Amino acid sequence: MRTQFDTELKNLGGGYLPVPLAAEFLYRIVVHCDPPIEIGPVGFTIKRVIPITGGRFEGPKLRGTVLPLGADWNSSMISDQGKRKVDTRYVLQTDSGEMISLSTIGLSHRSSEVLAARDSGERIDPASYYFRQHLFFETASKKYEWLNSVVAFGIVMSKFQGGPGVIYDAYYLK
Repeated sequence: MRTQFDTELKNLGGGYLPVPLAAEFLYRIVVHCDPPIEIGPVGFTIKRVIPITGGRFEGPKLRGTVLPLGADWNSSMISDQGKRKVDTRYVLQTDSGEMISLSTIGLSHRSSEVLAARDSGERIDPASYYFRQHLFFETASKKYEWLNSVVAFGIVMSKFQGGPGVIYDAYYLK
């Protein structure tokens, strides 16, 4: 049975198949953070700012350091602390000295069990929760200007052992 959507597609020329998803690994990044600055309940969320204090990233096409500036403007639902929105701004400096502005927006969904394990310092399997973010790059570098035109995303692996911060893998769609 054909649907109205199938009919519309056929009238537009039809025959379109889904475009296969092709993503390429960009880098793994470790971002160091200071403890959160709690702003508190605002509307339906709890606001906090998490200062970014440094880090390192490495991949096949770029590598370098996370500069010690920027932050995650973070909010979580008052009714469910496991649901969180992240909104970060920070600067990457490649090993060749090129500057790249990085902004991310993302969502995290974690169960109360995962949150308790995280808070007790346990290593958490990234497959046990959802934490994804969209990455936006801006650079004046000729070498890396291609980053200005990519759709990129990160799969966050949460806190890393030995200190506050996050680690995630970044990919871009080809």
